[in-house]
Amino acid sequence: MQRLNKFLSEINPSVKFFSVFVYILLLIISMNKNFIITLFIISFLFFIISVSNNKRYITPILMTVIIFSLTIFIMNFIFYKAGKGIFAIMYIKGTKAGFDRGIILGLRSASIILFSVSYLFTTPPFRFIESLMQNLKLPKLIGYSLLIALREVHQFKNNFRNTRNALLIRKNGHQIVMIDYMKLTIPLFACIVRKGERSAIALELRGIMIHKNKMFYNDFSVKHKDILFLLISLCCLCIIFCFFYT
Repeated sequence: MQRLNKFLSEINPSVKFFSVFVYILLLIISMNKNFIITLFIISFLFFIISVSNNKRYITPILMTVIIFSLTIFIMNFIFYKAGKGIFAIMYIKGTKAGFDRGIILGLRSASIILFSVSYLFTTPPFRFIESLMQNLKLPKLIGYSLLIALREVHQFKNNFRNTRNALLIRKNGHQIVMIDYMKLTIPLFACIVRKGERSAIALELRGIMIHKNKMFYNDFSVKHKDILFLLISLCCLCIIFCFFYT
């Protein structure tokens, strides 16, 4: 399991994104129950492999997915009136068509969530943006802006925690009220704006928009293992699709 997780983490983020996108796209347009169930099983296995290094997240994520999917299933089973009735309690009735529709939409939603969460667990956001800049030609101005924004979000969290701890010490451990949080937030946002301005000046001085062919510190070119992963994932999808639609 750990080796598979490491393998998925080393796959080029753009290649992995394309593969996951194709799976999700077919999930969205398909209404074949057996096809949806098969892709749900694949998404569940993908999720288990992806979170093998962060097992504490398995239970809360699965509980959220189950509650969300059950809600969709119950709404379709009860309120979809077409088809033959198979369930009735007072004014609440369920039909066979509503049951099938609830299964399809519930498992579709669960599969999309599991695929998306699995991708996030195996792809750091900084690597994803750098990969988009190198492989999908994301404009450098947008790419570097996103990288700076991600870095500042992390620093904002740390600064907020440190400032909150300092305020607790100054208030001798008394509870912090809403007005205190507002006093904390405004200076921190002002600090982020100043840092963003300095980062923009630094990028401009380094000729970010002048030099077109710039080298990157991290190389995200497509390698043989990325092509192998893409071929295996798409071939499996084609086999499953042909099996249930022919």
